[in-house]
Amino acid sequence: MKSWRCIENCGACCHLDLAERDDLTGILSSKELDLINSMTCKDGWCKYFDKSKRECMIYESRPHFCRVSEFTKAFKGYLKNGDKFLINCCTQHISSIYGRKSKQMKVFRTAVQKK
Repeated sequence: MKSWRCIENCGACCHLDLAERDDLTGILSSKELDLINSMTCKDGWCKYFDKSKRECMIYESRPHFCRVSEFTKAFKGYLKNGDKFLINCCTQHISSIYGRKSKQMKVFRTAVQKK
């Protein structure tokens, strides 16, 4: 069975277009949505994501919605399918940001195969 895991040097989840994520309005408060908007630069990347190092500059104090393994528990899909839901979400997002044949996608696919 595949197990979800976050991979280093990815940061795909740090690129977010709220216009494409209308499902978040039922999960996040308007204050949290405002915070996401304030953190998102015009290019769609979080202002706290260091693109050259591919890491979060506020990792230890990042908001709860940036903590994937905690935040996704609020989604019905996670409650029903667990890691399969997370793997599908990351696969879609990594593919849309970096491409289906990207280094990040290859690393992610390898990581979820490990137990």
